[in-house]
Amino acid sequence: MKGKDGKVDQVPDQLDDIGKTYYTFLVEELKVSGILSNLDIPTLTQTADCLSKMQQADEYIKREGIIYETFDKVGNTIPKEHPAVGIKHKYLSQFRALSTQLGLSPSSRASLSEMKIKAKEDDEDPVLQILKGFNQ
Repeated sequence: MKGKDGKVDQVPDQLDDIGKTYYTFLVEELKVSGILSNLDIPTLTQTADCLSKMQQADEYIKREGIIYETFDKVGNTIPKEHPAVGIKHKYLSQFRALSTQLGLSPSSRASLSEMKIKAKEDDEDPVLQILKGFNQ
């Protein structure tokens, strides 16, 4: 049950420029599989947003480093993890969940591939073709 797919190509306005680039990339790559529908737009949007936020966190971490120094009450230097690391981790966790829903993980793609192979075998099975003829 796929649904219509006429709106999938319309990049959502709420995404930033990086997110829009990722959205377009995801749609172009997933269109080949023939699984996308308008119902996937929210998931695609959130996935593109996660990728955008992770890229921004990566750029910040590259510039600033993952550790910064702060001071305790008496003035001793304390190394701390930069907050951008936590932000990236948060969006990475969300991306993993969303990518599974879109079939972006290797195991998801393997499952989709198996379903396509099974459907092709069913289409080529002469017995099933005869049975389909009786049902029409």
